Amino acid sequence: MHKARLHAKWKKNGYRYAVLFSGRLIVENSRDPEHDAARALVAMGVTGKLTLCDGKSGHPRTIIPDIEQAAGFSMSEESRDGFRLRRYVDPDIPSPTAEASEVAITRPEDSEEAA
Repeated sequence: MHKARLHAKWKKNGYRYAVLFSGRLIVENSRDPEHDAARALVAMGVTGKLTLCDGKSGHPRTIIPDIEQAAGFSMSEESRDGFRLRRYVDPDIPSPTAEASEVAITRPEDSEEAA
């Protein structure tokens, strides 16, 4: 089991979070620190279970049972029912365009034999 420290800072648009792992800053200015930390840890080759502890008190705030699984998700915008999870889409990887994903459909030419 791995532990990281979660530090909250109030900004004019709400709280933003920083995450420190082994004394090293791995996430900064995040609105979704759990999933951002999981992606950073996977990039570092760290897997398993993660406990995010409060930066001041040291008390556990969030337990992530599977870092790799959490890395594949992010929080969507808040609705009246609270936050919802959605699949993570990396903003640095362009999504396929219609031109790139078009499939050419060909038909066999009409032949005299088929007629």
